[in-house]
Amino acid sequence: MNLNDDFDIWWKMSKYKDVEIPAKKFSNVEILDRHGSNRGWPGPETTVDYWVELENGVAVGIITPRKGAASFTFYQMG
Repeated sequence: MNLNDDFDIWWKMSKYKDVEIPAKKFSNVEILDRHGSNRGWPGPETTVDYWVELENGVAVGIITPRKGAASFTFYQMG
């Protein structure tokens, strides 16, 4: 499974279709592991709800500050 397979459900939503999402550049990179909490997240955000580790050493996470909104962030793993 690659990042696009996992995050595409968000990225295809009409409110995100015309939004530039820098994390999409990793769409074709394979996922090594998925995390359902903030534990182990390499970035400073404490509100990452879900994140994945990619085979290229990048972590991509979803932050949902309010219902119906999301942002996608990424960091190089340590």
